[in-house]
Amino acid sequence: MFNGYFCPCYQTKIKPMKNKASVIFFLFISSISAFGQTVADVDGNSYNTVSIGNQVWLGENLKVTRFNNQDAISLVLDDTQWSTQLQAAYCHYQGDIANASTYGNLYNWYVIKDARNVCPTGYHVPAITEWEELITFLGGNAVAGGKLKEMGFAHWLSPNTGADNSSSFTLLPSGWRANNNGFYENLYYMAYVWSSTSVDALNSSVLLVGYDSQAAYTSDSHILTGLPIRCLKDETSSLDETDNDQPILVYPNPANGLVNIHISANDNPRIKLINTKGQMVLQGTVENDSCRFDLSTFEDGVYFIQIEGKSSINRIKIVVQH
Repeated sequence: MFNGYFCPCYQTKIKPMKNKASVIFFLFISSISAFGQTVADVDGNSYNTVSIGNQVWLGENLKVTRFNNQDAISLVLDDTQWSTQLQAAYCHYQGDIANASTYGNLYNWYVIKDARNVCPTGYHVPAITEWEELITFLGGNAVAGGKLKEMGFAHWLSPNTGADNSSSFTLLPSGWRANNNGFYENLYYMAYVWSSTSVDALNSSVLLVGYDSQAAYTSDSHILTGLPIRCLKDETSSLDETDNDQPILVYPNPANGLVNIHISANDNPRIKLINTKGQMVLQGTVENDSCRFDLSTFEDGVYFIQIEGKSSINRIKIVVQH
């Protein structure tokens, strides 16, 4: 808990993840690269990227004001209108565009659920399982927040516990805009960031980090709350690929319906969809170097496409995100 800086009118509960195995320190160091390529959104805002484990993140919160098809997102400054808005909307903290330059815009969840995509091409709003993957890679709930937070007190309130930004993620305390009255709260104190995962009709999952703890949690927030977005690069193939002589392409990823699997293979491999418990939930075969799975009825989360040939097994992570 972070000293009670939660508004009970719209925050529900913190749900710490189950402890997972810690990452070996050497692996942690060798699997983080500071800034890689530069990515631009449709407004021309430029973002550095940072690689952490198998993930590539934008190095800043999103500042865009349009969807990828260039349709405008509504700028809503009036408090009452914000708290009753049932369409995609964004704002700047306290209506000050200078805050957007530093902390990114605050968006309601209608922006995230919109099929026009708010992230730059090739990027998406992460599912909560992808936030959890990041937390686990950084050592788990108890310490990941410190590795995510910007160091010092230029933006974070003292004591900014445990902050070393060893991940180069540079998480900032952007606060939020309340769903019930449109008021702005907890700049400098708290970092809440949206996920794409819905909890129920009125709440969705978020990442949570506070100024007085090095912990990182997943929690829930009302869909009309104004929160920042940090985008994650889409995946095509990455995990446990042991046979590089047979290139594999899986798309789209994340997926919410049909997913295409292309592989150049001569041994008629079996294709399986595996859940995180290691259970096979779908099976197919390759015909004309391709296979297709319908994931429209599967719950949001991480799955693995397993390709079993005569001499190798390849496994590729795929995210289902409706």
